[in-house]
Amino acid sequence: MTDIALSLIIPVYNVSPYVERCLQSVIRQTYDRFECILVDDASPDDSIAKCERMIATYGGNIRFRILRHERNRGLSAARNTGTDAATGDYILYVDSDDMISDDCVQKLVAPVLADSSVEMVYGGHAAFSADGKKHLQKLCKREKAEFKTLREVRDFYLDKERPFIHAAWNKLTSRHFIRRYGLTFVEGQLWEDALWTFFEMKHLSHLVFIPDVTYFYYQRPDSITYGTDTASIFLHKNIIADTISRNFTPGDADREADKYLLDFCYYYIRQPKSQALRAIARRFAQALPWRQYAKKRFLLMAANILPRKHIGIRIFNKLRKHLCKE
Repeated sequence: MTDIALSLIIPVYNVSPYVERCLQSVIRQTYDRFECILVDDASPDDSIAKCERMIATYGGNIRFRILRHERNRGLSAARNTGTDAATGDYILYVDSDDMISDDCVQKLVAPVLADSSVEMVYGGHAAFSADGKKHLQKLCKREKAEFKTLREVRDFYLDKERPFIHAAWNKLTSRHFIRRYGLTFVEGQLWEDALWTFFEMKHLSHLVFIPDVTYFYYQRPDSITYGTDTASIFLHKNIIADTISRNFTPGDADREADKYLLDFCYYYIRQPKSQALRAIARRFAQALPWRQYAKKRFLLMAANILPRKHIGIRIFNKLRKHLCKE
């Protein structure tokens, strides 16, 4: 295969200080035979106007399209709109306040050009403060690898020694695969990538990981998640935990529960123990057999009884360190 149809999807909402940086990184791509779909999610600022000006002066091979929402519907809806309109065989999501390396598309496409059965190519990323001056996260130390069966992919995904990034961005994914399994982002849900990834990894059977940094994530203090009140954070985190706990994969529920347990425990400690929360905790416990996961079951029990104040988290951290040495 010498070429491939690709759709790059960028939701745009209230990102005027960052969107030009993002779009410039797209324009600089060394592999430029793709379409770029910008989804204007009824942005109140001049974000789209800036995009339009840049596109008007662009003379390269990238085919730009702008789709518009009549009202603000959120990141999930914008990604879904772009996915529905995409014509490429593969889809790459990019957030409009981030940027990609100049050779991002070229590196992610290379494994697919060699083997069209690849369903996903997953690249490395680096995380920075919003101004790019502070490096916030260590780079992934995985080696380049290819996984050709569902079991191999799930082993990679569930490997707790080298965590799998749940973000949808920086993963070139087969559009046929997305449509075959009905993968969509839940509208109105924060941390929507976690659920999208959870359901995606139930079916993915051919994945290539490349450690090269192809994506630059910028942590904004004014982003939606950082500006969300505590009660709403708990609500959205609970929805994610509830959905996951109701959909553990038969035959692999223990490893999935183990993967998501600690995140649930931290939010479980900090909330009143409602009937719904206790039900989620029971489903996690039922997925973790005592014989193999006694220490994790003890952590879950501790989360249920520890005080909701900061001392509860401190005690939990000490207990976790003692029991699990993580």
